[in-house]
Amino acid sequence: MKLPLKVSYCSLLMLVSLGLLLPANAQYRPPAPYFGARRTAVVQYVSGEVSVAPAETNQWSTARVNQPLSPSEYIWTGKNSRTEINLAGAYLRMNAEASVTLRALTANTVQLGVNQGEISLTVIRLYPGQIYEIDTPNATLTVMKSGVYTVNAFPAEDQTLVTTRKGAIVATGTGPAVTVNSGHQVRFRSGNSLQHTAEKAPSPDGFEEWAAVRDQRLVPHPNPFVVYGYGPWPYGPPFPPP
Repeated sequence: MKLPLKVSYCSLLMLVSLGLLLPANAQYRPPAPYFGARRTAVVQYVSGEVSVAPAETNQWSTARVNQPLSPSEYIWTGKNSRTEINLAGAYLRMNAEASVTLRALTANTVQLGVNQGEISLTVIRLYPGQIYEIDTPNATLTVMKSGVYTVNAFPAEDQTLVTTRKGAIVATGTGPAVTVNSGHQVRFRSGNSLQHTAEKAPSPDGFEEWAAVRDQRLVPHPNPFVVYGYGPWPYGPPFPPP
């Protein structure tokens, strides 16, 4: 028995609508570079003298705002200088006379080498399978939770100071692993032996206060499915998470 023309037309219209909607929802992905095979680091703020150099050439040049950075690139801040690097999901900030190496930048892994000086790392969200690693002269630090972390390396004194303002980070080396939880500070010494002293985190210094002000720009969007990520200064356009 044939269906009335009106019913057949309505049914067909519904099927076509579903066919149009489902693929669109299924194929939706946030924009690159955050979910691509390789993420891009971008210089987002420069104050004073900040220099960068590719590892393969070691030719230093002045860093400029919105400049993309590649893995194996060195970053150096001069006296009375600071910079902020957008890591597409995290923010690296460097105080004066700090030296950092970008060792790996992929969708799932960010590996930083802190050779000298004070840095702050704010991880907005830590998705399953993602790794944020900070290599220092005294320990390898792995972020366990989204949060705010300060690392100060003193290579001449064979010491590294690790402060967790929010979150949790684990230090590994030749000794038993050490977890630095929120509100605590640990001083590592004697190479990567993980010899350390732990105490309650002191009040933030001037650099950390500056970093906290920058973080205040990351106020959550009214829509819970929107976060702020990669983009031009200061924080770029919002995009939805996966």
